[in-house]
Amino acid sequence: MMRRFRTTTAALAAIGALAIGAIVPAGAAAAPTVETAVPAASPDHSPAVVVGKMTGPKSTSATDTRWRVTGTDLGIMWDNGQGEILTAFGDTFGDWTGPGGGGGDWRSNVLLRSSDADLTDGMTFDSAVEDAPGHAGELIPSLKINGQEITTIPTAGIAVGSRQYLAFMSVRQWGDPGKWDTNYSRIAYSDDNGDTWNSTDGPQWTNTADGQDPFQMVAFERHDGWVYMFGTPNGRFGAAHVARVPEAQVLDKAAYTYWNGSAWVADETAAVAIVPPNVAELSVQYSDYTGGWLMTYLDENLDLVLRTASSPEGPWSDRQRLASFADYPGLYGGYLHPWSDDGDLYFSLSQWEPYNTYLMRAEIDREGNVVNPNLIEDPGFERAVDGTMPAPWACTGNCGIDINHTWAYGGTKQGWMRFNAGWIDVHQDVAVEPNTTYTFTGFVVTGGTPAEGSIGVRELGAGGAMIGETTFEAVGAYTRYSVTFHSGDRTEVQAFVGTHLNGDRWVQFDDLSLVKAKEQLPGLTVSVASDPVAGSEVVRDDVVTYTVRASTDSATAEGVAVAVDLAGLVDDATLDAASLRSSLGAPVLDGTTLRWAGDIPSGATLELSFAATVRRDASRTDSSLVVTTSATADRAILTSCEGCVSTLTAVHYDPRPPRPEFPDKPGKPDKPGKPTKP
Repeated sequence: MMRRFRTTTAALAAIGALAIGAIVPAGAAAAPTVETAVPAASPDHSPAVVVGKMTGPKSTSATDTRWRVTGTDLGIMWDNGQGEILTAFGDTFGDWTGPGGGGGDWRSNVLLRSSDADLTDGMTFDSAVEDAPGHAGELIPSLKINGQEITTIPTAGIAVGSRQYLAFMSVRQWGDPGKWDTNYSRIAYSDDNGDTWNSTDGPQWTNTADGQDPFQMVAFERHDGWVYMFGTPNGRFGAAHVARVPEAQVLDKAAYTYWNGSAWVADETAAVAIVPPNVAELSVQYSDYTGGWLMTYLDENLDLVLRTASSPEGPWSDRQRLASFADYPGLYGGYLHPWSDDGDLYFSLSQWEPYNTYLMRAEIDREGNVVNPNLIEDPGFERAVDGTMPAPWACTGNCGIDINHTWAYGGTKQGWMRFNAGWIDVHQDVAVEPNTTYTFTGFVVTGGTPAEGSIGVRELGAGGAMIGETTFEAVGAYTRYSVTFHSGDRTEVQAFVGTHLNGDRWVQFDDLSLVKAKEQLPGLTVSVASDPVAGSEVVRDDVVTYTVRASTDSATAEGVAVAVDLAGLVDDATLDAASLRSSLGAPVLDGTTLRWAGDIPSGATLELSFAATVRRDASRTDSSLVVTTSATADRAILTSCEGCVSTLTAVHYDPRPPRPEFPDKPGKPDKPGKPTKP
């Protein structure tokens, strides 16, 4: 529309714009980290998360370069019945100037096709309806004359058999924010999978003189032999109504009936509101998962909300927020993906700036309640009022906010960090449930001198132990990174994005999320103890015993592999092979690595033990006895590895007793030390 307003071991391992604040001079002190209590969720928090960008620059399918879809909106999706999702977009510009709709190479509408069945990493498009190679063509023509017909905007799509139906509104003129006037709503149809459309002969709902015809913007859904048509007046201030028609008679306006509050009747003027104002840009879907109906729309708070019902005529439930204007300024649209299932609710979301669409995901339970929300506050930094990092985000080192949609992944803002030495990061403390699996995700791009960075989760406090992380180095375009972790016994964690530095380097990041994983996995706990304890000093001929323990919280047996690296031990001590013991299975000595692999039964603990004798020359070599333990599992996620790097220090030892006159210096009995002269 043209006129809108505003993999686990001891640490997990896994997965450009220029920018950004001025670099702090070398040697400048990093800002201190202030530890605070984990904040409560804001009252207008957004449960939904960004999965990927659907259109425009930085989009998953690079629609700007493939089809000249640089700026567009809406993204109305339906199943074409042939293994594809057809997606109709509104006013589209190849030479987008922004903010909002505007620019050159204007088409009132375009259509892209997708066969992508795995939406977890975004939605890809395979083809477009083209009017020239590499150029998405206009489906429904418009006069493009303000006051007569400025544009034709798609509002709904549905397939019956091999025929595709597309509802559109003829917009006479754009008005004040949230207001526009339509001439009519009409249904176009295509028999060649959207390549060509008859947009003149379909049924039409002509707007009334007062602009209150209730079916100027509609949503379609098929169920039990009917096509249901949900509608609102033009603009964003009306109520929702519903009509229906037999599937075989979509093009026969006389076959439509309208819900009057108690029955389906032929009189359109008898249609009553099923959802009160304000309802804008409807999307409705029958859900096999809930066994009921889902409706999304933009409400009077400019938030995208969800309602549910057991029947299309209602009654409809109270609203539940999916995405807020505070987190996604200028949001609108919100069209459900037909292949959402198993509680995953995927939908497109438009933002006025940068005037493009994003694939979003929320989760619902069997009753249609929104569950497992994003636990990150201000996930895209859009609540920032200036260039400083907004709470509850905090910085270690030099960081801030950029306000420029060309640098952001979504919206107009994103976080940045920049420096030339040491370590810098941006972090947020998050409340979690114990013994629960979560996934932390974010979009990252880097520049400057390459160095290792990471996105991850650690314990709270200075030097908090790493729980899980994914590393990155040189990332030339926004890339999605994720790390799945298990909370163990923790109720709070710290999510972060950070980087080491080998020179001037910057990292930009946007649209972060931390959500409960769909598949809840067991936790794996590993600990290593030694006698003498780690950190002690040992001398020649001392015998050191080690015990490695591993267990899971699974209700079933779990496959686990443990590796104990002894290279840092056997250079200073002699391993006693006869001392190897295991409570389950049998360990294998593979060179300087002790390995164990097998199933750990539910409720059981694997216990590996071994001993080594400190060599006589230990204090003359590197003097450190280091044992490093790591663990992986088929399903379980490592939650902690206490003592997994264990170090003892070998010191010189002379067994001869000191002479009484030289208590601090051992001496040979037959050659006593020379006394100090008086």
